[in-house]
Amino acid sequence: MKILIIDRSGFQLQTRKMLIEEALKCEIDIASKLSEVFIMFHKDEYDVVVIDNTIENGQECVNHILETDPHQSLLVVSDAIHCVINRCGDCVNNHHIRRLFNPTPIKNIVRMVDGFQSYACDHYDEETNKI
Repeated sequence: MKILIIDRSGFQLQTRKMLIEEALKCEIDIASKLSEVFIMFHKDEYDVVVIDNTIENGQECVNHILETDPHQSLLVVSDAIHCVINRCGDCVNNHHIRRLFNPTPIKNIVRMVDGFQSYACDHYDEETNKI
C-alpha cells in the first residue's frame, strides 16, 4: 500500500508517519505545500491520500487531486466543520472521500486507511443525505 500524507511538517507529522507505517507495513510519502502535492501526485499513484485540509492551500490540494483523479481515495482529517466538497453527499456519492475530526487517535486513521473502501464517512447519513 502506498499513502500520501499532506500536512504541516514537523515532529507530529513524522510521528504520525512512523506509527502508520509500522501499523500498516506501507510506504508513505509526505507533502506540506501545494507545489509538493503537484509533484508527488503526478510522480506516483496512491492507494489513499490523507490530508489536513486546514493547512495553507489545503483546499487547493484537494481540488487538484480531485481534478486529476475524481476517484482518488481521500481521508480528510480536519477540525473544520464543513466538507471539502460543496455538498456532503457528493463526497460519498461521487468521490471516495471520508472525513475524521482532528484531533483523532492514530488508531482511527490506521483503521480508516486500512479498510478505506469498507467504511462510509462517519459524518454522512445516507438516509437523510445530511451530515
